[in-house]
Amino acid sequence: MGLLDEKRRNNIANYVISMWHVEDIMRANEFDIRKVEELLIAPMEGDEEAKEEVRDWYTDIIHRMKAEGLDRQGHLSEVEEVVNELEFLHRTLIEVVKDADHIALFEDAKPGIISLQNRADDQAEGPITTCFTAIYGVLLLRAQGKAVSDGTAKAEGHMRRLLEDLGEHYKHMRRLPGVSMN
Repeated sequence: MGLLDEKRRNNIANYVISMWHVEDIMRANEFDIRKVEELLIAPMEGDEEAKEEVRDWYTDIIHRMKAEGLDRQGHLSEVEEVVNELEFLHRTLIEVVKDADHIALFEDAKPGIISLQNRADDQAEGPITTCFTAIYGVLLLRAQGKAVSDGTAKAEGHMRRLLEDLGEHYKHMRRLPGVSMN
């Protein structure tokens, strides 16, 4: 059982952001489980068995990141797959289902998304990946004690609401018979 399995089941957007954070922590600690142990595992409350499970989980993340060549950047294939599924679901809600609520949330988030995509030039990602990038970026700024402009905070709020809605659709979709999304 993975450390973030509950988030993956109940809040897929939070799962993606959490995994991006874990990946960055592993990189920042040079994939050294001893450093991760000192930073994250040793301060944990719980018995040694619980800590061992967490240690095993982080060790597995480190091995998979190394195996996938994610030393400097990128995300685990399982996380990329989820983001791709969310991009597909978003397009389906907009273009096929024509979900009015989701479309309205997307329209609210669209100016911020387009602004970020324009800055990314030829590196621009899909709208949902762009939302994740923006939200994660704002989290990092806040964690570093840096100011976040009102405009950025407002745009991030719209993107967050879009991802929350998409996450609810994702959760409901996964419960449908015959739907196989890991």
